[in-house]
Amino acid sequence: MSAKTGFLVAASVLLVSITICTSCAGSNLTQWNSVTEDEPDIPVDIHMGESKDVEFSVKSSDLSYNWSWSVNGEEVKESEGESADLSYTFAEYGIYDVRVGGLGENGTEEATWDVTVSLVIDEENDIRKLEGLEDYTFKISKRPERIVSMAPSATEILFAVGAGDSVIAVTDYCDYPLEAIKEKKDNGEIKSIGGYSTPSLEKIVDLEPDLIVAAHGNPSELLYWLVDSNVHPGIEYPVYAQHPGNIEDIFAHMEIIGELTKCDETASSVVAELKDDLQEIEEKTESLDEGQRPRVYYAMGSILYTPGEGTFQHEVIEMAGGENIAANYLASWGVFSIEDLIEEDPQVILYSGHGSESIVPDQIKNDERLSTIDAVKNDRVYQINEGEISRPGPRLVNVTKTVYGLLYDLFTVSDDDDEESEEDDYGSGGDSPSHEPKKRVIKAGEEKTMIIDAVGLRNITIKAEEEVEFMNISVTVLNDLNIVQPPAIVYTCFNLSMVNQTGSIEWFKLNFSVNKSWVAANANNNTTAISLFCYDYHNDSWVEQNASEIVLGGGKDKVYYTATCPSVGTFAICTISKSKSKLESDELQMPTPTVTLTPSATPIPISAPTSSPAATPTQKPSQTPESPGFEAVLAVVGLLAVMYHLKRNRFV
Repeated sequence: MSAKTGFLVAASVLLVSITICTSCAGSNLTQWNSVTEDEPDIPVDIHMGESKDVEFSVKSSDLSYNWSWSVNGEEVKESEGESADLSYTFAEYGIYDVRVGGLGENGTEEATWDVTVSLVIDEENDIRKLEGLEDYTFKISKRPERIVSMAPSATEILFAVGAGDSVIAVTDYCDYPLEAIKEKKDNGEIKSIGGYSTPSLEKIVDLEPDLIVAAHGNPSELLYWLVDSNVHPGIEYPVYAQHPGNIEDIFAHMEIIGELTKCDETASSVVAELKDDLQEIEEKTESLDEGQRPRVYYAMGSILYTPGEGTFQHEVIEMAGGENIAANYLASWGVFSIEDLIEEDPQVILYSGHGSESIVPDQIKNDERLSTIDAVKNDRVYQINEGEISRPGPRLVNVTKTVYGLLYDLFTVSDDDDEESEEDDYGSGGDSPSHEPKKRVIKAGEEKTMIIDAVGLRNITIKAEEEVEFMNISVTVLNDLNIVQPPAIVYTCFNLSMVNQTGSIEWFKLNFSVNKSWVAANANNNTTAISLFCYDYHNDSWVEQNASEIVLGGGKDKVYYTATCPSVGTFAICTISKSKSKLESDELQMPTPTVTLTPSATPIPISAPTSSPAATPTQKPSQTPESPGFEAVLAVVGLLAVMYHLKRNRFV
C-alpha cells in the first residue's frame, strides 16, 4: 500500500468515526411537547378570538449546549444548559416550523416540530341552520387564495375587509364594488358561477376553491353536496354561510370573514367605524318617543311585501328615527293587507326593487284607495337603493343615513330637544360654551357620508386623499353675493366649510334637491338643465360641476341631484336653460331659505388659495368691438404692396 493510499484510508476511517460519534450524540437528545408529547407533528385547534399555548422542550443526556429557539425562521428565545424549553402562544391559524438548535463543544444538535394550527368555526357558521348540519365544523389552516362568493352580500363584505384580491368567482348579481368587480371580470381574474339561487355546481368545482362563502337563499342541496366528504372523498370544500337576523349579526359576520381571510385588522377597523356612524344617528333618534317618530312603511318589489320586526330592515327604520308600522303585524318578512296599510296611514313609504324594477309607483298610481294615505297625499314616497337595503352588508349604514335624512323634517320634538338640536354636530358652529363636538376622522382612501339637511342639501360624501380630521360641517345661505354673479339663473347660493380641517380631501359629493315648481318656472320643466357651480376665488370665476339627476324618491315636489366637487367652498345651484336675454339681466330668483347655519370657518376655495381674497372682486365691464375703419384699409393696401414687391424680385 502506497503512502498516498494509506492516507486516504485513514481519512475515511476518521470521517466514519466522526459521523458515528455525532449520530450517537444526537440519539441522546430527547424532545417533547405538551400536545403530542414525543411526536414532531402537532395539530392545534383554535376558535374565534382564542389562542393556544404549547410547551416545547429538549434534553441532552449529559452535555451542555447554547440553545436557540426559532418559529418560522424568527429567533424567539436563547438559553444554556443540558436542556431547554419554550412556551409559545399560537394566536393565528397557519403552518408553523418550530425549531431549536444547540451548539456545544462536541458539535451541534437540532430538534424540530411541524405545527398545524387550524381555525375552527362551529356555532358561528349559519350553515348549521340547515337540517342535519347542526354539528358541521369548519376548519381552515391555510390562508385562502381562491375564494368563491355565492351571494352579493358576501362579495361586498369580502371586498370591504380587504380580501377582494383572493376572490376568483362571484354570482351574476354581485355588482358592488362595481368598478373593482368589472375590472377583475374584464381581466379574467373573476369568473361567474351563475345566479344567486341557481349557481352552477360544475363551475364551482372546476375552480377548485379553498373557501366558499355562502348565504341564506343559496340552494340547500348544493350546500349539502359541498360539505359531504363522502361524495367527494379526499377533496374538501370549506363552506362558511351567513344568515344574519340583525345588524349586530352582520358586523359579527364581517369580523369572522376578516379572520378567515387573515384580514382581521382591516375588518375590525371597518366594523368599528360603521358602529360609530350608527351610534351618531342613534344618539339623535333614541330619545324620540313613540309619538314623535314618523310612521314608516317599506315595500320591496310589491306594495304589500314588507319586513316585520325580526329583520335588519326594521332596525334600519328604527335607528333612523321612524316607526315601522309592520312590526306589530309581522315577525319577519310577509304580506301586508291593503286594509291594514290604509288603517296605519304611514307618513312615509319607502320602496325598492326585488331583483327587478319595483312596481310600487304604478300600484300607488292605479289604486285609488292608496291615495288617502298620508305619505301619498304629501308626496313622501321614496325609492331606496335596493342593494343597500336588501343586502346584509356594510352599506346598511349608508341607507340608514339616507332614511334618517328623509325622516328628519317629520320628527316631533319637545322644546328641550329643539335647544339640543341647535348644537347638532352636523351643522351648527357650536356657539354654546358647553358644546364640545366630537372630532371626526376620515381615513386615507375612505369615503364617509354625513347628513346635512340644509338649503336643499340632503347629505355630503367625502373621500379623503390622506387622513382628514375636522370638528363639523358648516353651511350658510348667501342671500347677497359680494362676488361675481353666477352665469345662470340661481336657485340658491351657499357656503360649505369644514371647521378645523386638517388633511387632504380627494373629492366631495353633494346630494341636493330642487323644487319642481322652480324647475317649471325657470327651466321650462327641463329637469336635466340644473347644474351646480363652485366659485373659484383664484380665477374670480364660477366653475360648473357636472350634476346628474338621480332617483331618491318619486314625487311631484322635488327633483334630486348629485354632483362631485374638488373641495368645499361657495356654491350656486342654477339652471342654464332660459333665454340669453334673461341670463344677461342677472336676475336672481332665490327661494326664502328655511335653514340658516352660520359658518365658523372660512370656506376652502377651489384652486388652492388658503384664505378668502382681501378685496372684493368686481366684474370687468365688457367693451363693444368697433367697426373696421381707415386704419384697417391702409394695412391691407400695405400688405398687398409688399407681396407684389417680393414676387417681382423673385422672378426678374
